Amino acid sequence: MQAGILKMNVADSDLKKVKEEQTARPVVNVRTSAQTTKPELDLRGERYEDAMHKVEKYLDAAMLAGYSRVSIIHGKGTGALRKGVNKLIQGHSRVKSSRMGGQGEGGSGVTIVEFK
Repeated sequence: MQAGILKMNVADSDLKKVKEEQTARPVVNVRTSAQTTKPELDLRGERYEDAMHKVEKYLDAAMLAGYSRVSIIHGKGTGALRKGVNKLIQGHSRVKSSRMGGQGEGGSGVTIVEFK
């Protein structure tokens, strides 16, 4: 008798019939974005183009995760990231509103986004 790469000499009396082939249960992996998407995105130190790409991806992931409101941390710096984030958010179809962070939220270094 041969099973895979194993060869064995087995007496017929030692063999036992088993049930017909059992159907294998399919294995399903469910990955949700809620497990990996945080309620805030930190862009400090990012280059403008890279930051805008991250914001686009993040907004989609945050909506899929079910967040109604998220924070985008862009820092105060020169204001280039803040302006870019605001421009991108204004053109996004699923954004209900946006505002600068208030006291205790990060002030002008953070944009708070609310989804529809």
